[in-house]
Amino acid sequence: MVITKEWFTVEEAAEYLCVSKRTIYKLTKEGRLPAFRIGKERHRRFRKGDLDKALRPGEEVANLDRLLKLTAKADPVLAEIWDNEKDAAYDRL
Repeated sequence: MVITKEWFTVEEAAEYLCVSKRTIYKLTKEGRLPAFRIGKERHRRFRKGDLDKALRPGEEVANLDRLLKLTAKADPVLAEIWDNEKDAAYDRL
């Protein structure tokens, strides 16, 4: 399912992250999830991008570092495994 919505209520944010509303409030209080207050009653709204980062702060950079380490130049064992005739078609990609 593709979510095209940009702003979420507390309930929608909890459903999107598959957590409870209590967890959303906790993440907001800890400063891990920015909340925007709107209206007279100061209802919270959350941006989709912030929700995507809330449970795994900094993971994008960590994953990139791990992927960069998985190269033939960085690991000669991987180079030997990857360099064979069966996967020659993938070498051209």
